[in-house]
Amino acid sequence: MKRTILISAGILFLFLIDAFSQDKEEPSFYRHQVGIQFNPIINERLLSNGGFGLIETVSSLRYGYRITKNLTTGMEFVCRFPILTNSSLREQSQLYNYLIYRIGLTTRYSILSEKRFQVFAEVSPYFAHAYKEVWNSGDPAPYTNDEFGCYAAPGVTLYSKSKRVSFDLYSEFYFTGQIMISYKVNFNF
Repeated sequence: MKRTILISAGILFLFLIDAFSQDKEEPSFYRHQVGIQFNPIINERLLSNGGFGLIETVSSLRYGYRITKNLTTGMEFVCRFPILTNSSLREQSQLYNYLIYRIGLTTRYSILSEKRFQVFAEVSPYFAHAYKEVWNSGDPAPYTNDEFGCYAAPGVTLYSKSKRVSFDLYSEFYFTGQIMISYKVNFNF
């Protein structure tokens, strides 16, 4: 009797093996994205008479997780600081040394998600901390500021043929009125 039950259970198991299979269909897109950025800020100081004497830069590191082909969410750490390339500019009292960092969440929606060239819009709320020292001002106390903010950024993405590497070009519109053009290189896996 026990042998009959075991043989019957074994045969039933063989018929149902496909019903319990764990075959998982892989998505047709990479879920994870790591982006790096290091570029000058194009503003009136860069384009003034001093030219490239003072280059204000922005750098960032971003991680994104693609929920669907069109929707990506993640976190970003951004740092802004100046690079003084002309020491004679230091004598001008309007120049200052600063470090601004911010950490925030990002949400991006892309269209044309099957193509190598995509259009996107993203929103990023963030927390920012600023530290600024004015050169030659006579005031030894630095200025610090903490704030919450948000920006919206429309842009375009160009993917490599394998879609492992992508390049973002976008314009950040801050709710404070500031506009910044940026680019970023992403690695998808």
